[in-house]
Amino acid sequence: MKRIRVYHALRVKLGIIAIVLIALPVIAISITYSKTVKEIIKNKYTDTAIQSVFETGEKIDFILKDIEEFSTVIISNNNLLHMLKNEADYGVDDFKNVLRGFITSRDDIEVIDLLLQERNYSIGATKITSNYKADEALENSSGQPIWIPTKKENIEILSGIFDKYYFTLARRIIDFNTLDDYGYLLIDLEEVILEQSYKSLIDDENTELFICDKNGTIISHTDKDRIGTSITAQPYAQKVLSSKDFNNYVQYKDKIDKVAIYSTIESNGWKIIKTISTGYLYEEINKIQKYFLLGGFLYGIVIILFMIFFSIRYTEPMMKMKKVINKVEQGDLTVRTEVHSNDEVGQLGDSLNNMISEMEVLIDKLVKEEQEKKEVELEALHAQINPHFLYNTLNTIKWMAKIQGNKSVSRAITALIKLLRISTNLGREMITLGEEIDYVKNYIVIQKLRFNEAINVTYDIDDECMELTVPKLFLQPIVENAIIYGIGDENNDLNINIKSFIDNGDLIIEIIDDGPGIEDEILKKIFKSTSDKNKFSKVGLNNVNQRIKLYCGKGYGVQIETKVGTGTLVRVALKVNE
Repeated sequence: MKRIRVYHALRVKLGIIAIVLIALPVIAISITYSKTVKEIIKNKYTDTAIQSVFETGEKIDFILKDIEEFSTVIISNNNLLHMLKNEADYGVDDFKNVLRGFITSRDDIEVIDLLLQERNYSIGATKITSNYKADEALENSSGQPIWIPTKKENIEILSGIFDKYYFTLARRIIDFNTLDDYGYLLIDLEEVILEQSYKSLIDDENTELFICDKNGTIISHTDKDRIGTSITAQPYAQKVLSSKDFNNYVQYKDKIDKVAIYSTIESNGWKIIKTISTGYLYEEINKIQKYFLLGGFLYGIVIILFMIFFSIRYTEPMMKMKKVINKVEQGDLTVRTEVHSNDEVGQLGDSLNNMISEMEVLIDKLVKEEQEKKEVELEALHAQINPHFLYNTLNTIKWMAKIQGNKSVSRAITALIKLLRISTNLGREMITLGEEIDYVKNYIVIQKLRFNEAINVTYDIDDECMELTVPKLFLQPIVENAIIYGIGDENNDLNINIKSFIDNGDLIIEIIDDGPGIEDEILKKIFKSTSDKNKFSKVGLNNVNQRIKLYCGKGYGVQIETKVGTGTLVRVALKVNE
């Protein structure tokens, strides 16, 4: 048997099928599902982060609006407006007392300044280097609140001087009844107020969180050195500052992947911005994905191992059957495969065992039939040896009888010579039916001399049958048996009719005699008895029947119909051979 290469083996194919149809789809689904889940969770997590920044922005916006409302209370105070109208009537202490009343009501305000046309009044922390001048936006305003970016101030506390960062609310003081312009109100608030509002959002050392104005100038930052600097050089700045979205996020790359989450403070358009690395932002998501991929990988490995076990488990019987088939090919029909299951593989094993058993029976039968055929041929050969030796001797005796004028002896010897001529023709196993009839006629000549013309034979042979080939010497033994059982010891006249015709594509030959018939006990032994070497026939009905079956098949052969006292019919069925 041709050797199977490894990559052609059924186990390998099953393993590949398992990987292609099970493991790879599982892994692909795991990766796809993981990415989808990660994207969903990332969006949800980002939305949560945006929401937290937005809520912080709202908190700061609430603080700023509260300051704006407080500034409105100050500039609309009737007492202060009266003093501003009649500034010359009031001294510095009078103004400070009024301002002190406002500042003491709030804990978050550090300094309140009144910048008037002639004089300036200040209450709260003492600023050493303050020389604020109204900027263009404040000068062009009509009384609305203007938020001024954070600046560093030198503050004198007791005997020391300290640096503090203040962001300022400034607005023009206008009497809306008379539209008189008196100057500017400045309210300074410590930058720490803003930092405390968003500090809780800083959850990693790589997280940066700050507030900047519309131009990108940092208003509040945990790193105070960054206050007053610009973010316009940052990769996310343009998208954040130009975005029309109230809150959103921007992904960017700064050595590592990062995301900038921002929210706009409604009061003044400032933006609170939180930058964080995506690695940290999605740290838990990445862990989930890693576990998910690991689980999918392990599941794929388990599936592959299971399929390998499955392929080995279910191909092992096939491998055993293959070994059995190899031994059968080498001629060993005693081997059998083991069957341990009731499934299709088990049924295949049973079928293989049954097939080998049938093969063994058939081969034994063929060997036996071949042996029987050889025995028949050997027996025929033995029967032909003596006639062949006698052929020349009888030919000499025939001529001697003719010389002496004994015609009966000459005719008998002539008929015998013709019989011997056919029987000694070893090179032909098949002869025509016409030749077989001639052989029978010569045999009848001899038998008539023996039984004093007590045998009458008639021939009813279809012309189309005469040239059909038949096994040699099949008809004479049947006629001989008809004579033996038909005349017996009483030497009564015997009539024999030999007929031949075609029936359903088969050659049928019937030998009919009017003898006493054959008894049942003898009939049962006819096809079982061996040849009687004391009789002329060396073949016998059993031998004829076997030869016909060997040459023509099991469906052909000799059949006998007899009834004691009425005669016998022997029917021979042969395959038609042109």
